[in-house]
Amino acid sequence: MRDGDTESTSLLGHKYQGPGRNVRRYLTETVDVRHAPLTLLVCCFLVGLVDAATYNTWSVFMSMQTGNTIFLALSTANLPAGSDSLKWARSGVSILSMMLGSFIAGRVYAAVGLKRRVTLIASFLLQALCIAIAAILVGTDAVPETDATEKIVLLAIPFLAAQSGAQVATAKSLGFSELPTTVLTSTYNDLASDTNLLAWDNPKRDRRVASVVMMILGGIGGAWLAKSTGTLTTVLWLGAVVKVVLALTWLLFPAEAGT
Repeated sequence: MRDGDTESTSLLGHKYQGPGRNVRRYLTETVDVRHAPLTLLVCCFLVGLVDAATYNTWSVFMSMQTGNTIFLALSTANLPAGSDSLKWARSGVSILSMMLGSFIAGRVYAAVGLKRRVTLIASFLLQALCIAIAAILVGTDAVPETDATEKIVLLAIPFLAAQSGAQVATAKSLGFSELPTTVLTSTYNDLASDTNLLAWDNPKRDRRVASVVMMILGGIGGAWLAKSTGTLTTVLWLGAVVKVVLALTWLLFPAEAGT
C-alpha cells in the first residue's frame, strides 16, 4: 500500500478503505434529524439573545421581521415621535438581508441536499462567521453601538439578518414547521388552536412551548448581558461561539437508516 492512498489492494485482492475515504463518506451521509429540534431550540434562544441586544442598541430586529415591517410603515408618517431618520433604513435593510439569506440557503439546500452532514455543518459555520463579522465590526468601533443614527450601522445589519434567514430556511427544510426559530405569533396561534393541546403525547405542542420558553430566556439573557457589560459585542461573540458549537454537534448525529 502506498503512502497517501485512500484505497489500495492487498496481496489477497481485498480493497483497503483508507481513512480519507471513510471521512468523506461520513461527512456526506444523510443524517437522522429526529433530534434536530434540540438544535433548533438553541437557535430560538439565540434569536432572543441577539434581537434583544440589537433592538436595545439600534432599535431594529435581526430576526423578527414583523416588527421591522411595522417600523417601516410607521416611518412613512415620521412615527413614533422622536424616531431618528434612519429607522426606516435599518428596518428595510434587515428585512431584505434576511430574505437574501433565506433565498441563498434555500437554493443551496435544494442543490446539494440539506440533510447531508457536511451541508449542515457548513451552513451553521457560515452563520457563525456572519455573526463574528458583525462582532468584529462593532468591537473595533468600525460600527458604533452607541449611535444608531450613523449610516455605517447599516454595514453590520446584513450579516446578522442574513444568517437569521439561513437559520429559518434550515428549520423549515428540516421539516419542523412548528419551530421556525424566529416568529412566535404563529406559534402562539398554533398552540391555542391545537385541539390536542392538553393531550399527554403531543410532540409538536411540546416543541412549540419549548421554543417560546427558549426565546424568552434568550431575550432575558441578551437584555442582562447588554445591561451588565454595556456592549453589544459580548452578545454577538457569544452568539457566534454557540453557532460554532451547534455546527460541530452535527458530527454526533447518527446517519439516517439505509444511507
